Amino acid sequence: MGSFKVVFGQTIPYSDPEFRSIYLDIAGEASVSSADREGSDSDVQYVQMMITSAVQDQIMKFSNESVSCKDLPAKAVAMDQTVAAELGKRNITLNDFSITKIAPDDKSMERISQLEKMKSFTAMTPQEQMKAMEDANKKAQESLSQLSEDQRRQAEEQAKKIMEQQAADMQKIMEQINQMKNAATGSTAAAAATIAAAQPAQPAAKRFCSNCGAPRGNGKFCTRCGKPL
Repeated sequence: MGSFKVVFGQTIPYSDPEFRSIYLDIAGEASVSSADREGSDSDVQYVQMMITSAVQDQIMKFSNESVSCKDLPAKAVAMDQTVAAELGKRNITLNDFSITKIAPDDKSMERISQLEKMKSFTAMTPQEQMKAMEDANKKAQESLSQLSEDQRRQAEEQAKKIMEQQAADMQKIMEQINQMKNAATGSTAAAAATIAAAQPAQPAAKRFCSNCGAPRGNGKFCTRCGKPL
């Protein structure tokens, strides 16, 4: 029987209920034993592939269950059980399993940080928002004053790019919101049209002269008795 350790790591797309589409960096290590494997390079690679596949399947289940990425570190036991079950199907015993890292990757963390700042800002009162903007502008001016001309120009260009990107992202969000509103409005109008089409057509009411009872024409006087209509 062979016993050996396996180190694994992967980046997995994840649908977070709060931050939507992000990527998770997951890393860990495991200790296994098997009567059929001695721990050669191919054995390690084989077990590593099985572990990463099992972890990915469990992460996808969490994603479908709308589990927040913030709560995933507490789900290590479930991943341990999933990995142990998958390895057991191949006559491999999981002796020890630990997740050393499970968190959004760097790019996702940047977006999450921006979203949380925006969320915090929108929760402020107008007075608090004004104060926060004044403080941020003051700090930015202080930082710029300490830079050289070239550094200041680069910082301003970088800030401009960030603002343009944020504006583009906000525009996309607004477009998506408008599309959802239009879709809802279109559905309501379509439903109303369907109901109207299903209603039987009402025959036009006949009009008669109040004096002689003759059918009324389009004129102002009755064609039979001459009375005003």
